[in-house]
Amino acid sequence: MTRRILLAVSAVLLFIFIVGSALTFTFAWNGPFHPGHRLFPAQLTSEDFWRMRLIQGSQRRAVSALDLLERRVDDLEGAQDSQWELLALVVFEKGLDRAVLAVHQAPEAAQPALRERLRLLAERALALIEGLDAAQNEESATAVTALQEKLDFLIIALNESDGEEIAQVTEMASELTAVPTPTPQPETDDDRPAIGKLDDTLAVPFPEGSVDHAFFPLTGGHDLQCSNCHNGGNYKGASPVCIDCHVDDEPHEGQFGPNCASCHTIESWTAVTFDHSLVQNQDCAACHAPPPNHYQGACSACHSDTTNFKNAVFNHAAIGSQDCAACHSPPANHYQGACSACHSDTTNFKNAVFNHATIGSQDCAACHSPPPNHYQGACRDCHTDTGNFKNAVFNHSTIGGQDCAACHAPPPNHYQGACRDCHTDTGNFKNAVFNHSTIGGQDCSACHSPPPNHYQGACRDCHTDTGNFKNARFNHSTIGNQDCAACHSPPANHYQGACRDCHTDTGNFGNARFNHSTIGNQDCAACHSPPANHYQGACRDCHTDTGNFRNARFNHSTIGNQDCAACHSPPANHYQGACRDCHTDTGNFNNAAFNHATIGGQDCSACHSPPPNHYQGACRDCHNDTTNFRNATFDHTFPTDHKDANGDCAKCHPGGNTSTYTCTACHEQNKMDDKHKEESGYQGDNCVQCHADGRKHDD
Repeated sequence: MTRRILLAVSAVLLFIFIVGSALTFTFAWNGPFHPGHRLFPAQLTSEDFWRMRLIQGSQRRAVSALDLLERRVDDLEGAQDSQWELLALVVFEKGLDRAVLAVHQAPEAAQPALRERLRLLAERALALIEGLDAAQNEESATAVTALQEKLDFLIIALNESDGEEIAQVTEMASELTAVPTPTPQPETDDDRPAIGKLDDTLAVPFPEGSVDHAFFPLTGGHDLQCSNCHNGGNYKGASPVCIDCHVDDEPHEGQFGPNCASCHTIESWTAVTFDHSLVQNQDCAACHAPPPNHYQGACSACHSDTTNFKNAVFNHAAIGSQDCAACHSPPANHYQGACSACHSDTTNFKNAVFNHATIGSQDCAACHSPPPNHYQGACRDCHTDTGNFKNAVFNHSTIGGQDCAACHAPPPNHYQGACRDCHTDTGNFKNAVFNHSTIGGQDCSACHSPPPNHYQGACRDCHTDTGNFKNARFNHSTIGNQDCAACHSPPANHYQGACRDCHTDTGNFGNARFNHSTIGNQDCAACHSPPANHYQGACRDCHTDTGNFRNARFNHSTIGNQDCAACHSPPANHYQGACRDCHTDTGNFNNAAFNHATIGGQDCSACHSPPPNHYQGACRDCHNDTTNFRNATFDHTFPTDHKDANGDCAKCHPGGNTSTYTCTACHEQNKMDDKHKEESGYQGDNCVQCHADGRKHDD
């Protein structure tokens, strides 16, 4: 009897063991539960046992760890905007540390592919964390920020393929486990249990023996993240000495020692303040090197303001009678005499003025060289103002009857006569006027050459005003019946008849007008050629206003039932039907409108071709306003602001084909299949059957 009981108990225990093993194996490999489910902790334990501890080989173990990390990233996405965000972050960080360590221990040959997959998962997780409410929550924001910095560090290390830094990631704890997770109340006793802290013992305190930040305040330029000074998660041994961090910023080559704060503040490197009163009688050259070509004397001779050394002024009054050349070199081509002859203002040496009154009768050429092509006479002939030598004026009244050519050369093509014939004003020789009344009957051509294509007759025929020869006018009344062609050539394509037929105003020949009433019934084509593609009928059919032939209008009411195509050719791609179907207004044929109400149930495609990539359905699905077909509206039962679509059709209708849609462009098929394994009727391409409003369902 006892033996039977033992066998029965053993059988039950064996059955329980087999069933439990099967369940935990299923939990580990299928991962059906997510943060917040009562069996999620059991699934985590199963994953660790079946998919990590029992896996043989470091490469296979690394692949399995990355598979589990991808599951944790999916959990992050699923927990978004829910009360389980923090729990999803905690288990994600544990999975991240496990995957990093497994990848680091994998064979070297497998490292590149494993690291690349780890990098992609880290980047995806970092993007998801930025959108979580936990990142904004005051209680958890600091820990979430630390996790984000950890992911940033990992991504950089993976990009640089630095194996040692990658392994250090596992030592960077975010302290997420020290933040209490929310404890929602279940709806029933059988619903999800309350979950408190997870792995409280994993909280990592700030390391002991760190720098006293009250002594090293993190303000101003030192308002930094911990990782700026504590590299690689190493919080011990960071030096508070400026030069240890700013060795690349130190331009002084160690000349001023390691204590940067003696001159620089933590607000800015450029705000430099040094108390020079502390150096007492020590000369500037002990610390500073003078710039090139600097004054060789003592610095204090000029730099007396120790607050601003740019305020340098030398007291020249203190040097007595010492000449400037003792310190200064004159510029090129400078005056060779004593400097004090010009520079008498010791405050501003640019105020240099030479007193020419002191040189007596000495000529300017003793000191100055005349410019090229200058007057060869004595300088005083023109430069009489010793205060300003630019005020030079020659008194021409003193030369008597001497001709201008004795000093001046005439410009090219100048009048060959005597200069005084025109230049009578000796005060301003530009006021030159020739008195033509003195030449008598001499013709203009004796002195002037006519311009090209000029009238060949006598100049006086037109130029009667000797005061202004530009006022030239010919008196055509003197030529009698002589025709214009005797003097003028008509322009190209001009009327071949007599000029007087049109040009009747001899005062202004631009006022030319032909009196068409004199031609009787003669047709316009006798004188005019119609333009290209012109109406072939009689001109009078349209041009009825002989005063203005541009006012041309055809009276279409006279053609009866004759079709427009008898005279007009339709433009390219025009409607093939009768013109009167649309052009009913004979006064203005641009007012064309087709009455679509008359076509009954006929479809638009009978007359119209749809544009490229147009909707393939019936036109009436969208164009239901027959008055204005641009008012097209399609009734979308699905929200157009779904996720990040924001009304962009291409998000759901890729390739410009609006007749089909797809969800898998955003929702990856493999992941959706994994998440919908328990959903009856799920096929992978019928998303809207359950998600008609575009929203996720909790169950």
